[in-house]
Amino acid sequence: MKFSVGLTLDAVSLDETTRTNKSSVVYNLGKNISEHIKKLDYGEGIVEYAIKLYIVNPPIGFEHLFKDFKPKFTKHKLLPNKYTGEKLELNKYFNYSIKITGNLYDQFLTGTVEESEKILATEILNSLLNLDALPKKIKDFDKERFKADMQQFFKEQKLL
Repeated sequence: MKFSVGLTLDAVSLDETTRTNKSSVVYNLGKNISEHIKKLDYGEGIVEYAIKLYIVNPPIGFEHLFKDFKPKFTKHKLLPNKYTGEKLELNKYFNYSIKITGNLYDQFLTGTVEESEKILATEILNSLLNLDALPKKIKDFDKERFKADMQQFFKEQKLL
């Protein structure tokens, strides 16, 4: 199974160094999770698992620009690129978003690499409840083992 974390980071209020440092924290943690997960087998129910991470602090009145999107499972879909015509194939693709705002946003930005990773680990672990939104017809995915393996991974990394 492929695992990925996409990132939207508040670009307006952050300096380049902070943006780069915090982006690399997210990238490295996502890469480490992906390397760990790809070695394991949870069944054929989900081929790709994607989390869209919003780390933003929108001004009052602009919160609507960063809405969470609900968990979505796509069995099969071809998406054409409107500029190149190239087709992107989604096959057994599960995705949703996580938003880090407010006090957690401040803690993430001002914290050390380890503190920021702990915040991400906690939020990702909490987000695994989204697996309960999987359609009942997806029987070939061991979501309980996936949750347990993710928790064990974070404990091994000393992030919990």
